[in-house]
Amino acid sequence: MSSASEVSWEVSFLQVQTSTADAATDTLFANGHMQVPVIVTIKAIDPESASTHELKDSDLKNIKLIDYDDENPATEISGSWSYSATENEFEHALPTSRKEPQPDLSLADGDPQRKRYWVTTTKIENKRIGASIQQPDGTVVHTASAAFDSKATLRGINPETYTKDDLNLERNDTANGDFYSPNYHWYWDQDNYFLTSTKYEFRKVELYSYDGGSSDPYLKYSTGFFSVHAPCNIFYYWPMGSQETRTVGRGLMTTEITINQRLNAMCCTRMMFTGANPWEESHYWEGKFTIYDKFGNFGTFFMGYDEDRNQMQILTKKYEG
Repeated sequence: MSSASEVSWEVSFLQVQTSTADAATDTLFANGHMQVPVIVTIKAIDPESASTHELKDSDLKNIKLIDYDDENPATEISGSWSYSATENEFEHALPTSRKEPQPDLSLADGDPQRKRYWVTTTKIENKRIGASIQQPDGTVVHTASAAFDSKATLRGINPETYTKDDLNLERNDTANGDFYSPNYHWYWDQDNYFLTSTKYEFRKVELYSYDGGSSDPYLKYSTGFFSVHAPCNIFYYWPMGSQETRTVGRGLMTTEITINQRLNAMCCTRMMFTGANPWEESHYWEGKFTIYDKFGNFGTFFMGYDEDRNQMQILTKKYEG
C-alpha cells in the first residue's frame, strides 16, 4: 500500500450514500440547522502497480459535494444547500425516518475509505447530490459521470415555525428565604418559569439584549429590574443546560438560587426582594431570544411582564412598559 505524498494515485471507486435504509434518500427540515449525513466512499490505487493507495486526511478533505444535476459537471453545492464536516447538536432524522447505524469510518487495510459530511438546506425541494475529488494529475473525478454514477437525493421539507400558540409557560413557586445585610433585613422569593414546546422538545436558546453583568455580576442575564416601589422584582432568563446554582440580586442584596431543573425547557426566574427599597429605579432590556427545537426549527420571542411587573410573560414584540 502506497502512502508517500509524492506517489501519484487515481480513483478506482467513488460512491455517495445516505444513512437511511435505502442508502439513497433522506429528508430534512429546510430550516438551515437540521443536518443529515452524506457519506462518500472512495478507493484509490497506484496507477503504476494497481495496488491500493491509502489517502491521507488531507486528501479526503478535498472531497467536495456537488450538484448532480448542474449543467457544469462537478459544481460544488452552495447557496441554499450547504455542508460541513462538523456535526451540530440537532437531531439528524425525522420522527418517521429510519436510520441505519452510522458507518465506522476507521480503515482496515485495503478497505475503501469514507468521508462523512453533514448537509443542511433552507430550500423546500429535492436535491440530488454527488461528490468529486481532484487527482494529483489534475483530473477531477465525480459521480455525475458514467464511470462512477452515484447520488444521494435529499428532500427539504417545510420547517416548523413557532408561534405563541406552540409554547407552554409554567410558573413554579420555587423557593424563598431571608438574610441580613449591614443595614437591612431582606426577604426574597423565587419563582422559576419553564418554557416548553407543544410540538418538538426544545434543544437550545440564543439570548440577545440583556444585562451583561458589567456593572454588577449578579445582574447578568437579567432582562427587567423594577424597584420604583417596594418590593424589588428582578427578572432573568438563562441559557439552557444542566441544573445549576446562580447568585442573583444586586449589590449586597443577593442570594443563591437553583435554575434549569427541567430538561428540554428554557428556565426564567422572577426574584422578589422585600424589606427595603434602596434604589427607587426601574429599567428593562429588550429581552429577545430565539429558541430551537431538537430539529433546529425555531421561533423568536421577547420577555414581557404583567401590569404589576410581578409575573413574566412571553411576547412576540418588544416589551413597551
